[in-house]
Amino acid sequence: MRRREKPQRRRAVNRRRRMFRAQPPSVLAPHYTAHGGVGCSSRARRALPWTEGLLLVTLVALVALAYVLLTAESVPHPVLVILAPAANTTATGESVTVLVRAHHADRLLAERGYHFHYYLDVEPPTNPGRPALTSSSSCFSTSETTHVWSVVGSGWHRLSVQLVRANDTPLSPAATASVDVRVPASTSAAGAAPSMPRNSAPSPSRPGSGGGC
Repeated sequence: MRRREKPQRRRAVNRRRRMFRAQPPSVLAPHYTAHGGVGCSSRARRALPWTEGLLLVTLVALVALAYVLLTAESVPHPVLVILAPAANTTATGESVTVLVRAHHADRLLAERGYHFHYYLDVEPPTNPGRPALTSSSSCFSTSETTHVWSVVGSGWHRLSVQLVRANDTPLSPAATASVDVRVPASTSAAGAAPSMPRNSAPSPSRPGSGGGC
């Protein structure tokens, strides 16, 4: 004969049952298996593929971000150096040859259409997103690392060069270099009062190598 439970115990059991039924089951709530181990409910097992997919997407995104950051750090920013003429020197004639070296820019020049703008007596425009252009008499565009300014007036002149993109916009930050050079007075002008520096029409260092900005 089944033993009758005490009313107090029966009420306590019923109260616990009502409490568990009122709470929603946890998706990942563990349960004890028949072998004594701890497993997940069928609902939790159904949710695992979605969870694993989310973790995989997050991992791929983190790897891609790390690759971008490492690539950006491994590619140094281009640096321009004017090899000739030397700064604060006197030219040997009315023509001045500018020779520039571009560090870390070989791939940009070869594959992406980057090129140089040579400037005479003007500051290189460096506004981001805007073409780095000046008048045709003070700017020359070419992919060559040398350019000749011919028939430059006597006096001090500022020679500048800038590496720009294919659409003539400057890099960010801008890659520029400048030197000051003195051009002596010509023999025909000896004894005449020194004139203000004038900008003459540029001539390319090689035929067909570029043109005015």
